[in-house]
Amino acid sequence: MSSHVYHPWLGGLAVLWAVTAQAQTQRIPGIELERLQLNPGAKDSLVLSTGDLMSRGEYRLGITGHYQSEPLVLVSGGEQQGVIVSDRMTVHLSGAYAITDWLELGAQVPIVAQWGPDTGALGVTTPSTSALGTPWLQARAGLMSEQRGGFMDLGVHLGAGLPFGSSDTLTRDQGFTFSPRVGLGKQLGGTWRVGADVGALVRTKTYALSPNTQPFRDELGTELNGGINVSAQLFGLREELVVRGTLPVADAPQSMEVLLGVRVPMPAGTELYAMGGPGFGQTPGTPSFRVLAGLNFGVPASTPNACVDGQPHDPARCPDFDLDGDGIKNAADRCPTEAGLSELYGCPDGDDDGDGIANLADRCPQEAENFNGFEDHDGCPDDPDTDGDGIADSQDKCPDQPEDKDGFQDEDGCPDPDNDNDGVLDTADRCPNEAGPKENRGCPDKDTDGDGIVDRLDNCPTEPGPAKNHGCKEKQLAQIGENRIQLIEAVYFENNKDIIISRSNKMLDTVANILNAHPEVEKVRVEGHTDNRGNPDYNLDLSQRRAEAVVHYLVSKGVARERLEAKGFGPAQPIADNDTTAGRAKNRRVEFKMVGDAEGVQTQQGEPSTDTH
Repeated sequence: MSSHVYHPWLGGLAVLWAVTAQAQTQRIPGIELERLQLNPGAKDSLVLSTGDLMSRGEYRLGITGHYQSEPLVLVSGGEQQGVIVSDRMTVHLSGAYAITDWLELGAQVPIVAQWGPDTGALGVTTPSTSALGTPWLQARAGLMSEQRGGFMDLGVHLGAGLPFGSSDTLTRDQGFTFSPRVGLGKQLGGTWRVGADVGALVRTKTYALSPNTQPFRDELGTELNGGINVSAQLFGLREELVVRGTLPVADAPQSMEVLLGVRVPMPAGTELYAMGGPGFGQTPGTPSFRVLAGLNFGVPASTPNACVDGQPHDPARCPDFDLDGDGIKNAADRCPTEAGLSELYGCPDGDDDGDGIANLADRCPQEAENFNGFEDHDGCPDDPDTDGDGIADSQDKCPDQPEDKDGFQDEDGCPDPDNDNDGVLDTADRCPNEAGPKENRGCPDKDTDGDGIVDRLDNCPTEPGPAKNHGCKEKQLAQIGENRIQLIEAVYFENNKDIIISRSNKMLDTVANILNAHPEVEKVRVEGHTDNRGNPDYNLDLSQRRAEAVVHYLVSKGVARERLEAKGFGPAQPIADNDTTAGRAKNRRVEFKMVGDAEGVQTQQGEPSTDTH
């Protein structure tokens, strides 16, 4: 057996083993020649796993044609002795499915056809021409996501090769093979993204392709590998540059490949792509060059269901992006597909009534200004004001009776008498002939259970109880008050989530009992608030989800859904200094406000939660 001497300029051809001086033909040991694994999900890269996963429920099915030139040659004495595999074609069938936003499962099955010259003269058995390749299963887990407020995409990957394939066709390793990896990626503006992954290809069995040669130079065993990529969204396409390499732990040469790819979005959620480039080094299975082309079905990264800034997307799935480019993020944009004004919550200005005054400046956007009469350019018709109350007859419900400017003014043009002089006008007074507080809609207070606490301030209006229990027999964790429900302690959630911790259930049960005992409270707004740490838009979304979680809990306790409104304010309404730990804790809170007369009244709760947001 002659010794290995490796030529330094083989242009990426793999070196196997030395040839015996005798004419005896040797069989190539069973190996898996393929060195490239596709990324079935392919949201971030076609061949790397850089941490960006598909969203829950998304899927991807693909078929890829893959050509390699001279992936296996024979070198002895520093010179190439011959080609063993000159051409190799592989069809990869792949698929991936996102079970959750942070867990994606995938699989790929290669079918291999290869050919080359008769290698009997080289002392090597000619490999078979076609067989099933090694199927791979993989799982990818996201640890951090830019889409959900993280600094970057960060994930872990575990792939495992199934023990199928053919040793005679060089599509099966002798032992069990698996590949753990860590990937990360970062979006740079709306056009560029960089990523990297690093990991290992672990073979449970290490063996030399030329066992009679000392020292070994072509062992197959565990190897470190990884790659970096740069991708861009230019000219309506998605471009990708990949540099990937191998650093064997066993006694074997190193290798590197450079691949350039382009992806073309197509209708109906499909994507065409092609990728290719040269290989450098002498690791078995590294070709002089390779070319891939394929078609993916499902939800590729450039379709409207995926979140890629600057590309078409569903605004409901991508709240932090700005689909119409008007400077207002989708989450706050009432017209996310039309560029508009911040004053109109992202909707475009117009002139609906055609009077030449834009809606934003038009007091009567549905009624044209009467330019043949008095012109005040307020956008409203300027017809007579018979009763002289400043409200034109067309807008005045009582054109012959002036609005009472000394009393309550609702700008309907009618006087608003208050027969019982309780400060609640008869039009809004449920008891217009009996004086009562406005919190009771103008009706006198009652004490149904005779415990000395009026019904509207009594947690248990039909059950007598002491004042210390707010009118109930048992101690209360919440109290109905004027225009609010005050909590004795905080509503606690799991850290950075909208899941209510069980310790708050009893207190929320008290709130539900109060609402069920007070049907006269028509509407309560459940408000969520956070401190100012972290991404403001993410905090706004978190506060909305937490408010909705509380509403859902109260509904489960018998409170009618139409009586509840969930509203998240994020960090916009602090009640304490966000520069201190105590202040931030106070700002993380849930509040209950009675909507209507209580609009704008600030409520408070007990000691705030120590949750992060």
